[in-house]
This record gives sequence, C-alpha cells and structure tokens, in this order.
Amino acid sequence: MSRPTNFDPSKPLIINNELMSVVPTARLRNGIGGDPIELHQNLHACIRVGRLDRAQAIVQRLATICEPASANIIDAHNVYLRAVLEAAEQAPSPDKMAELEQWYAREMVKQAVEPTAATFVTLLRAAMTLLEGEERQAAMQKYLNLAAEDAEVWEEVHESADFSIEEFRMLVEFQPEHFEEPPPAAELADLHVPNLAQQQQLAMEHGLISATVLSPKAVPQKGLGLSSLKTALSIFELGQDVPYPHDMAGTTEEKDRAHAYMRQIRLEEDAANAAMQRWKAEDEKLNEMGIHGVLQAKPIQALMWNWHKALLPRIKKELQETQELLASIPSSGTTDERLMYAPYFADCDPERLAAVAIQRAMASCVGTRNGLDQAGMKITNLSLALGRDAESEILESSSRRREKLERKNTANARKGLVSKLRKGPSKIRSSARSRSSYTVAQRERFPAHVKARIGALLLDHLLQTATITVTKQDPRTGKQVSSTQRAFSHRSTYVQGKRTGFFSVHPELARKLQKEPVHNIGSIRLPMLVEPRPWTSFEDGAYYTTQGAVMRVKEGDQGQAEYASTAIEKGDMNKVLAGLDVLGKVPWNINSDVLRVMTEAWNAGEGIGKLVPDVLDLKRPADPKPDATKRERSQWLTAIKMYEHRRDGYHSEKCFQNFQLEIARAYKDEKFYFPHSIDFRGRAYPIPPILNHMGADMARGLLRFANGKELGAVGLRWLKIHMANLCGYDKASLTEREQFAMDHIDDIYDSATNPLGGKRWWTKAEDPWQCLGCCFELKNALSSPDPTRFVSHLPVHQDGTCNGLQHYAALGGDKAGADQVNLEPSDRPQDIYTGVAEIVKTIVAKDAEAGNPIARFIDGKVSRKVVKRTVMTNVYGVTFIGAKNQVADELKDIFPNFQPTEGLPHLSIVATYIAGNIFEALKRIFNGAQEIQYWLGECGERITTSLTPEQIRRIVAHYDGTLQEMDGNDGKATKALKLKRDKDMETFRSGIIWTTPLKMPVVQPYRKDTIKKVKTSLQFVALASSAMTDSVDKRKQLQAFPPNFIHSLDASHMLLSALKCNEMGLDFAAVHDSFWTHAGDIPNLSIVLRDAFVRMHSEDIVGRLAAEFKARYANSMYRADIISTSDVGRKITEWRLNYRRSKGVKRAGRGEFYSTDLAELALEAKRQELLKSENEEDRSKGEQMVTPTSIWLAEKDTMSLASFRLTLLGQTDNKKVAMAQSDEIRADVLGAEARAIEDDPSAAAAAEIKPASQDTIADAEAEAGLQVTNEAVEAETAELETGATHDDSGSAVAEMAEREEAVKIKRRKAYLQIWLPLTFPPVPKKGSWDVKRLKESQYFFS
Repeated sequence: MSRPTNFDPSKPLIINNELMSVVPTARLRNGIGGDPIELHQNLHACIRVGRLDRAQAIVQRLATICEPASANIIDAHNVYLRAVLEAAEQAPSPDKMAELEQWYAREMVKQAVEPTAATFVTLLRAAMTLLEGEERQAAMQKYLNLAAEDAEVWEEVHESADFSIEEFRMLVEFQPEHFEEPPPAAELADLHVPNLAQQQQLAMEHGLISATVLSPKAVPQKGLGLSSLKTALSIFELGQDVPYPHDMAGTTEEKDRAHAYMRQIRLEEDAANAAMQRWKAEDEKLNEMGIHGVLQAKPIQALMWNWHKALLPRIKKELQETQELLASIPSSGTTDERLMYAPYFADCDPERLAAVAIQRAMASCVGTRNGLDQAGMKITNLSLALGRDAESEILESSSRRREKLERKNTANARKGLVSKLRKGPSKIRSSARSRSSYTVAQRERFPAHVKARIGALLLDHLLQTATITVTKQDPRTGKQVSSTQRAFSHRSTYVQGKRTGFFSVHPELARKLQKEPVHNIGSIRLPMLVEPRPWTSFEDGAYYTTQGAVMRVKEGDQGQAEYASTAIEKGDMNKVLAGLDVLGKVPWNINSDVLRVMTEAWNAGEGIGKLVPDVLDLKRPADPKPDATKRERSQWLTAIKMYEHRRDGYHSEKCFQNFQLEIARAYKDEKFYFPHSIDFRGRAYPIPPILNHMGADMARGLLRFANGKELGAVGLRWLKIHMANLCGYDKASLTEREQFAMDHIDDIYDSATNPLGGKRWWTKAEDPWQCLGCCFELKNALSSPDPTRFVSHLPVHQDGTCNGLQHYAALGGDKAGADQVNLEPSDRPQDIYTGVAEIVKTIVAKDAEAGNPIARFIDGKVSRKVVKRTVMTNVYGVTFIGAKNQVADELKDIFPNFQPTEGLPHLSIVATYIAGNIFEALKRIFNGAQEIQYWLGECGERITTSLTPEQIRRIVAHYDGTLQEMDGNDGKATKALKLKRDKDMETFRSGIIWTTPLKMPVVQPYRKDTIKKVKTSLQFVALASSAMTDSVDKRKQLQAFPPNFIHSLDASHMLLSALKCNEMGLDFAAVHDSFWTHAGDIPNLSIVLRDAFVRMHSEDIVGRLAAEFKARYANSMYRADIISTSDVGRKITEWRLNYRRSKGVKRAGRGEFYSTDLAELALEAKRQELLKSENEEDRSKGEQMVTPTSIWLAEKDTMSLASFRLTLLGQTDNKKVAMAQSDEIRADVLGAEARAIEDDPSAAAAAEIKPASQDTIADAEAEAGLQVTNEAVEAETAELETGATHDDSGSAVAEMAEREEAVKIKRRKAYLQIWLPLTFPPVPKKGSWDVKRLKESQYFFS
C-alpha cells in the first residue's frame, strides 16, 4: 500500500461521455428545457412529487437532443420506468404491465435505445407484481432471455438491490438450471439484515442513531451560549452532554464507542429543527413576562421566531399554488416562469424552509465586521446560497439517508448470496457500463438557475414579512414613539460600472447584532469526537450526518469530479483514500498549558505571540490641510485606504483567533480527530476550517497528539533540536541545534514556569506558541526522574528544503540543484533562502554605494524572511507581480509606519527593486529546473490549442455535408443553433490532464466561464457556469501546469509516507511538505520520507507523463505557430496563395496568410483518412494531396515552431534577458524533437513540392504583408516593455497604446498558423545525479 501505484501510462483513464461533447439544448416549453443534465434534474424532481406526466414529457424531450446510445437517454428511460412501476404497485393490474411494455417497445426498442440491467430489473419486477400465472412466467422468461444476451447484464440483474426479498427468491426459483434452491424467506431476510452490532455501526455511520434512539435520559437544556459557535459547542458544556448508554447491551468498550458516536451525531445534529425550538422557547419566555415585539427589549432569537411565524403562511401558500400549477398546465402550454422551479419547490417542508431562509439571511448580516457600515450581501450570492440550503433540506433528509443505508445493506448482502447460490463460475465484470456515483448524484441535484430562483423567492417573502418595532424619542415632545419597520431591504447600486442588488439589514437591527450574537445560523464543520468514516466514494466519508466531497473542486466543475469519482469506483484511487483515512484517524488533544497562557494573554488584551491586541498600534493619517495640493490629497487617500485595510484586517484576524480559542476551550478535555479531503492536485487538507494543525502558529501551539510515546535518548535529542528549529535556529547542524537548546535551558525553564511574568524568552521565537509548548514539554521531561522514559505528546516536525526545487532536481537528475536543496549528503544543511538573501544583500550594498536611493533605503534590512516566500513560490510559477506583492507584505512588517518621501512615494517601488534582485539571484544559483519547465510548457501549449478527434470528425462531416444534428427543436436548425455549432467545432476544449504516481487523475479546472442571466422574483441574477465543453483558459492552464504538476508529486510523496507510517504504527500529520510525528519516532520517519521519495523518483515520472499525453491526446490536431520567414513558412505561404487563387479569391485580406481555418483542417483530415484506407486507389489519392500540414511534415522543421515562452525559474520581467534565456532552452527541447522525429509516410507526397521561386514568394509575402521577421518583432516587443515611460500624461499613454497596437499587427504577420498532429517533444535528458544518494542525506527533511 505504501508504494507508488504501477500502471500503464499508455492506458490512462479517459472519460468520453456527454461531459466532453457539446449537445444542443432543448428549447424551454412549459418549464421543460435545457441541456441533458438539467432535463435529468427536472425528471427526478417531477418523480419526487409524483408528476409522471411531466416526467414522460421530459424523457421524450431528451430523445430529441440525445443519440439513442447516449447514457443520458438510457438512464432517463430507466428512471421513468421505475417510477411508473412504483406508481402501479399501489393498484396492480395487467393493464399497468401493458403500459410499461408499450413504453419499452415504442420508446426504447423501436428507437434503438439499448436496455441495461436496470431496464430488465424493472420489467422483471413488474412481471412479478402486475401479472400472474403463465403470463408472469412468459414475461419473466422473455426478459431474462434478453438480459442473457449480455452475460454481464445478466449478472447485474441478479445482483440488483431493487428486488425485494420475495422477488429475489421468486427470481432464483424460476431458474433452477442456474441457481441452487434458495433458503426460506425468513432465512433470506436474516441474511439481508446485519447483526445488532453491525446495525448500530451502519446506522450511526449514516446518522440515523441519535441519543434518543438508545433511550437515554433526557438532558435539560441550559440557556443559550455567547455566540453561534458556543451554541454549536454546547454539547461540551456541563449538563449538556449526551447521557451514557448504561442500559445498552454489550461490553464496556462497545458502550464507550456507541457513546462517542452518539456525541458525534449530536454535534452534527440538524441545525434547522434545533434553531426553531430555541426561537420558540425564547419568544414564549418573553410573552410570559409581558414583553411583546419591541426591538430594544426582545432578543434576536425571539424576533426570529416571529419572522418564522409570519413567513411560514406565505411559503405554504406558494407551495399550494405551485402544486396547483403543476396539476393544471393547459394543453396549449403556458409561459408561467414558476414552472421552471415548481417540481423542485413542490417537495419542500415549509417549516424547515422558512427556518433555513431566516438562518441564511441572518448569517449574511453577522458574517461581517460592522452591520452599520456594510453595504450588504449581493443578492446573487445570497440567492444561490439560500438555494443550496433549500436543496440540501429537500434532498438530504433522514428518510433518504435511511433509504441509502437500506440499499447499501441489501446490495452488499445480495452479491454474496448470488455468489453462494450460483451454479458455475461468475463472468468477468467490467465497470465500463456504470455511471459514476457523482454523475448519478448530480442528476438529482437542482440546476443553478433553479437554486437562484428558489433562493430569490424565499428572500422576497422574507423581505415582505420580517419586521421590527423601533422605539425612538420624539425630539419635540420627548415621548417614546414606536413604529413597525422592515428588518431587511433590497437596494441597488453600481459596482465597477454594473448595477448590482444588495440585501441589507436595518441599521437598528445591525446595532443589536453587534451586541447580541445569533445562534445556529449555519453549519460549522468541527473536529470529530470519533474516527472519521473511511472514504468509500466521492461523497461518502468523513462526517456521519453531513454529506461532503472527498475532493474540493470549483463549483460547477464537473470534469475533475467526474474523473475522480470514476477513478474511485474503478479502485484507482484506493491509496489516496487510504492515505486520507490514515491522516483522519490520528487522535489529537488540546495543549491545556498553552491554552491557559493564551487565554490569560487574550483576556489581558496583550499582543504577544501574534495575538491581536485590544489596542492596535495604528495611527490614523492626519487630515490634509485645507490648502493641500491635489497630489497631497491623493497621497492622503492612499494612506487612509491602507490604514483602514490594516485596521479591518486586524479585526478580522482577532475574530478568527476568538473562534479558535472558543473551540480549544470546548475541546480541552476531549480526544478528537480531523477528517481530511484533497484538492484537485491531491494535496490533503483538514476539513474543519477554524482550528487545525495547518493553521498558523497559534493553532499549532494549541494542538498535540492524544497518543503519547516515551522519548528515549533519541527522542530527547530531537525534542531539543525541535526547540532550536522553532526559534529559527534551523540552518545549523543537528549537534549545534541540540546545543542551542541546552545553552538556553534557563530561558526554557523560565518560560515554562512563569510564561507571562518572567523574561518571556519564548515570545522572541519564530513560532512563539509552538515554542512555549515545547518549553513545557522539555521542562517536564527534564524534570522527570528519567527524561528518556517521559511520555511525550508534542508533535516534532521534519521540514523539506524548498520542496518544489527538490522534486525538480530529482526529476532532472540535476547535481547542482540537488546540492542546493539538501538532496546531496553534506555536513551542514544547505539553505537556498539564505543563499539568495546574501546575493541580494550584495547587490543592494553595491547599488547603495553607487548612490541608488532605493538601495540606500533598504540597505542592511534584507533578511532571509524577506526573500523566502518569493524563492519558495518561484518554482511554483509565481509571476513577477506576485513576487513584488510578496516582498511588499514583508516590507510592511519591517516599516509599519512608512512615510512617503519625494524619492520614495510608496513601498511598492522598493518591493519591485528587491523582487528583481531575488530573481537575479535565483538565476545565478539555480537553473536545473528550466529545461523540464520548458518541456512542460511546450506540451501544455500544444494541448490547449488542440481539437479532439470528435471535433475533427464533426468538422469533416460539416464540410462533407453529412453532419446530422440532434437540435432538440423539432428538426428546425435555427441560425443561432448553427452559430453555436460552428463555434463548438472550433473551440479549444482540451485541458491538461495527467495521472499522479498514486493513479489519481488531475484535471486542471481553468476554463472561461459562461455567464447566464436568470430572471427571479427580486431581480436578474447573473450565474457563472463552467463545463468541460467550455473553452479552456489557455493562459491559466499554462501558468498553472508546472506548479500543479509539482504539487501533485509532493502530495503523492506525503500520502505514501502517511501509509508507511501507519504500517509501522507511527502517528503522522502533515502540512504539505512539513511532516510531524512523536520525537522518539523521528529516526523512523526520516527513513520513511527518504524511502518514499526515492521509490517515487526511481521511476521515470516525466517519461510516464509523456507516454500518458501521447495516449490521452491521440489523434488530436493542434494549431501551431510557425515562423513565417522560415523555409517551410515560405512554402506554406505559396500554397495558400495558390489555394486562394484556385478558389477565385483575387486578393487576401489582413491575416489571410497568417491564420488557418477549419477548411484546411478538414482537408488534412481527409488526406489522413485516405492514407489509412485499405483501398490502394484511395491511398494514392491521399499521397497526391498537399496541405500546409503535409508541407511541414515533409520538412519536419521543429525549429520553425514559434514555441510558447513560459516564464522560467529565475526569469525577471526584463524581456530581453528572458528571451535570450528561453531561446537557449528552446533550442535544446525542440532540437531534440527534430532529431527524434521518424520518417512519416503521410508526408511523402509533400516532398515532391517544387521549391518556390523567390519571385513567387516575394509576391505572396507582399500581398499578405509578411516582410517582417519574428526577430524584429520580439526585439521591438522587448524594447516596448523594458523602455516603458513613467510619464502618465495623456499624450504619452496614447503613444504607448499606438506602439503596442503596431507591435501586435507586426506579430501577427511574423507567424503563420497551421494544423499539426498533436505530438510532443522528447523528454529532456536526465542528468547524472542518482536519487538513491538521498538516503545518505541527514538534512533532506530536518
């Protein structure tokens, strides 16, 4: 399990389904329309509310836009047939069976829709339920014979969990030739039902057992807490805990485990029901006291109950009208827009939906710092959030969880039973037929526009019903005057030039919210009290009652979720899931000593250890004088914005720290766990967002392992080394670090004995709170009778040295890079951050001596900390602007009260200067990663400008006149549909996808969003959606590919290490490239980390990536840019001139010779099709054809390709320098490709092209305007970018814009576009460094 997964890169997971192909949408009619996924969602919604007539119409509309073999149409028929059967079971009759069979024959068989196992299961169940005697036997035999035509379908039928116990017995008895005699029905029932312990385990896992199920004594509820977080944590308060199940059958260990599960379920309990009970209790209490409605006297909870009572009738009325609308659609149709959400809304619980609406509205109000100053929450965002809440309430009820549990039980038992009863061996199974669980789940969800409409509808009703009674003193009479006013308002304003709607809170209510917190306003993901559920599918794992996904993906990004879900179901990601389970089952405690000190400091308002103090050291800039100049006023406005930004940032941070302290206080005496999920690259993150070990120093200092281990002599040494690391003394040798701790032993004892009243030595550490925790641990160990026998709970860290560079050095076999990042053995640790800082210091000192005012300002203040972030992220593709911002953040800490001067108006100028010097230093000391970076960029460039084989097929069919469209509009292909079809054919949809060493597919999500405007009851709402059929965002895809690829490698290394530590019995935690375990286990962890890295990099990772790309993008074509003045460029220019003339075009327009078109692609595809033909005559025709592609293939001039210039490691914003650096790497990468290209028989005909005469070429170039070299364009571009003036006058800006436009025109003329087969350059040659030498490096992770 702890080894990289062996897999064939030539057979990667490739999903070719509806997600990858654009299909026309069905035009909206009677609330039915949209794409296949939306129609499926509507289908499920109609079935949930019993509207089978609309369900039938939806299936028929689907058939107009989907091919008969499409899984979308097959699954829709299956869903509909099952719903019809369930309705028929209420009054069984042969007529109902005839109805089902007629649908099957007319809508499926006649339309060439292939039935699946689910189809036959429904028909067999219908025969058993609706028919009798010989008719039943005949029907069963008929459908069993049809299923038997495919052995896998036949087996899937018999293993289906849809059959009841009686139906399953009948099915088996009907086939004595295939099955043994089944046991009696009673025994079958027992086989399908787990024993008591299994029932309890499964029920608790699905959130169906709570404290009341096991009949514990009722616990009286105490009053409300101080905040919504405290309310969520109320289970930990004295008297609030779940009673222990003394009367439960079982051992003490079983009771303890059941109690822990019960407490976890209580912690996750339904917020809506609990909230309503509290609101009602508060209101009743006030009514008993005679207090009614006055805002000043009435608590928020009671007000919310009054709003709930007022909102509920309106929702009930809306529900009734919706149901009536569904039942009375006229035959002529209707344009009532409520039909678009009616089937979804009709399944709601009005009381719970009213509570959800109020909770979400209040959460939007209290989620910001100051209710008085806030503009409110955008209606679009709030509508979608409320729509998602409503969707969850409707779809994730306890009854549906129970149904899921029962199906899971039945499915597991049924497979085993069929295996026992079967006569003969089972057939080989294949997973290709089944849809991923993610796809199935998505079909039951709500479309985005429906969520927006339902959310806006609820907000609209809340705006009309939520009121407050405000009492004010009349300034004239002095009397108290009361008035009823709306609690919320809907207003519009302009944001960045766009009219935007906001949901705002009444000022008086906002003031009250500042003083009185709201409870149960939303679900808070907290650490778990029991081990998280193991991940078994994309959405099944971690918490017990709250559904979540194992992967964090961008909302609406179906591609990554579909790939991950399919890979999980195929078993490809078993090691990834196992690794997450290992991380999740490590138990934690709160370090009570650190919590005590932190709480004391917090309550005293001190700002030690990066706690935000009560009184901030911020001085508001003085107002400008009345006679201040325009420049002075502008500088003042900038200073005010910076002041407010810092003030607000501190306030936000203080609130977050308050949350962390509250959770730590609540969990002080608990053992708890952090369930983990991953991002799309495979990096693991704890799901609880507030307090976890990936937090800052404060959070890490509060945590320790729940399990303790004796230190031993080695552990005691590592505890001392850890102390030095936390103090920032981490670049010395291990012996020197150990001695550092002993030299400061008095400071350590003082810190542990008197942390706030003593010398406070610990506060000067780089990580003060973790240092304090280590002081307590070290002092306790050294004070014990035998320090080596001391049981330690403190996590000790092993940190990598710029882990991204470590991976690059290993990938390239780069000896120089390995030396810099501690892959090579050495006596002392190498520190690339210090190395860069020293070079920058030298450059700055030299510039300062030469009189540079910026250098003189910063001279002597450049530290390792200033350069660290930029060096660390440079390998991950940080841009120069990003690096400048990183440096600026560090400079703000060094100069918190910076005052502008004539030569230094702001710190960003200094940051730009330092960032440039950091890049220069990097270029000097590290360049081993550049060739691999360039290769990755070149591959990404080709992928993101490629068309898939399916697109090419459609293009050829379009130009042949044989393209048939499923337009979904009664065969009428409108002009808009034709435009959409043409755009679809030429859209670049191929994103960059690869597989990690743990066989997890990574799908980059960067695509250009499609904006759709939806009309709601409040306003128009703009919804952004992203699908696999949308155009890729080439810039983001290319910039992110190298860093994301490296991230996927470090994630694999971490998970491999976690799995091995679990096998060895080590507690393991990780913060990306920082790995934690007990001090005594550090030697074992060091071995694990080295072995995992060596095993992973002993394989040809880049070679495997190249093989995967070749297989994944086989038969694609990409649009390449070639240098127009190259020999092959001139030949293509002549071909296009002749081709244009042959078509009767007299003169080319601008760009005629530069750009290619789909006609050329269709011509080339036709040539390739002829060459592959078995007919000799066709092959001969193909050999005679000449296209731009065949011309290039004949020349095979890779150096004519205008390769994408990816920013390489250490490149600055100086384009002249960057160009020279890139050209050198380009020559290596593309030169290797030229040498590696083999003879291509498809290009043989092109070799016979006669050399173009210079006159002809000159004529063509003159006509196209191509007398400009790419070298001249690049030089002018560099001059334009490096020589940009700082003059911001109107004339200078206009001149700059004019020059930029001129360069763009010249750039278009310097290159030609052609379509080429998608191939990739050879993998860069690996260096001589052997990764196995890493095993001797003691500073690899230290």
